[in-house]
Amino acid sequence: MIRTIYKGRQIKVLAVRGRPNHRKLVINGYTIQHGWQGDDTQALDWFRLVIDRIDELVPGTEPTIRAGYMDAHWYEPGTIDVNPKGHATAPGSVCLCILCVIDDPAGSKARYAPLAPDACRDCHQLRDGHQYNASLFNPHHYIDPTPAQKAARQAHLDRFAQLDEDDEPTCDARYHKDHPNYLARPQCLLLADHRDAAPGYENRHVAAGGFMWPREVAQ
Repeated sequence: MIRTIYKGRQIKVLAVRGRPNHRKLVINGYTIQHGWQGDDTQALDWFRLVIDRIDELVPGTEPTIRAGYMDAHWYEPGTIDVNPKGHATAPGSVCLCILCVIDDPAGSKARYAPLAPDACRDCHQLRDGHQYNASLFNPHHYIDPTPAQKAARQAHLDRFAQLDEDDEPTCDARYHKDHPNYLARPQCLLLADHRDAAPGYENRHVAAGGFMWPREVAQ
């Protein structure tokens, strides 16, 4: 049995009764495997490999979270926001997975707005009326958000307040060929100058669902 903390995540590797070559894997209180095959050391190495991979993909930004690790238990508490769907997002941002994006004639848009500055550290609820069991896998009382979370959430509100949507042109670039996961060619959701792109991704178009392609490929 192993109980440790790695890069802010609480990790447990537990024995499985009657199955000596299997392990139960728990991260931040969430069980992700009931019968992982291997010993304690191999299981811990696997956790480290996955966490390192997550953190090296531009930590804390939407591309990291869209890479297949949307669940909040993969992240250090207080470093991400959690929307009503239970998906992790960068603080002050939105999830762009296909479950959290609405497609309509007016254009694709996020289903859930960024959290309020004073929302709970570990979910989307406010202090007033916070429900302990609202999260099935992570029941908790209200926890004050970290300064980084509050700053990022407020920064989004400040930036949004400065935008005039009637006059603000959007990129609207379309991918140069059909994509098997889209009914029509993917269309960029960013502003025309891409200033709302995640840091380091200003030169890439972003469509609903998180698909990205270089700006110079657009037609």
